[in-house]
Amino acid sequence: MSAPADRFDEIRRKWIALHQHTFIFQKRRAEILARQMRIRAGKLTSAREDPADDDVIHHLLARPIKTPYAALDFAIVAVAAVLAPIGWPAGRAIYKGCVQLIPDTLRSYPVAAFMWASVVTGLPLVLLYAPDTTLAQTVLLPWVLGQLPATALAAGIYGILEGWLAVDGSRDWWPMRPPAPTEMVDFGLQARDLTMPGIFGTQPTPPVGERSPIIREPKRKKNR
Repeated sequence: MSAPADRFDEIRRKWIALHQHTFIFQKRRAEILARQMRIRAGKLTSAREDPADDDVIHHLLARPIKTPYAALDFAIVAVAAVLAPIGWPAGRAIYKGCVQLIPDTLRSYPVAAFMWASVVTGLPLVLLYAPDTTLAQTVLLPWVLGQLPATALAAGIYGILEGWLAVDGSRDWWPMRPPAPTEMVDFGLQARDLTMPGIFGTQPTPPVGERSPIIREPKRKKNR
């Protein structure tokens, strides 16, 4: 089993733990991130993990509704499933795809971009809505057309629930990863290339010509 990739798990886990309130599904998310961090640390350090730490809260459908907190979670999920049966899975799929781009292409998850995309795609639907006498045009047609803004809204909400607001760049439109810093700029020219024809104007060296022998001065006779 390979170690899961580190996508700011520690920062996101802290944010989720601080903002989970009474939502059990958020507590489950924090525990899943903590388990991924322990698996990755065990792979890197060869340390033995405690099997008890890998136990997380069961999925919503596997948890009995015995407390008000569990009932609230179930009510939220039921309303979302009725209002966006297509937009919810589509938004989750978009979220999964965008997360795979982090941190190689994106430095964070674009929460603001998806939230504003839901506003842009949903506002014309609200402004152009005109109730009719038939049930299909009054309820069914707006419900079908509303799956598009619901998709963008679900993608943005998943970014918030997964703790990406704690990562810098989540409020940008599309937080691209900045290029790696370079110590020097390579123009592709070497020192020996400056004497050859190129983009830099250089003065040609004068021709050497024929070498002339050195003339020695005649020895003068000394007067006796």
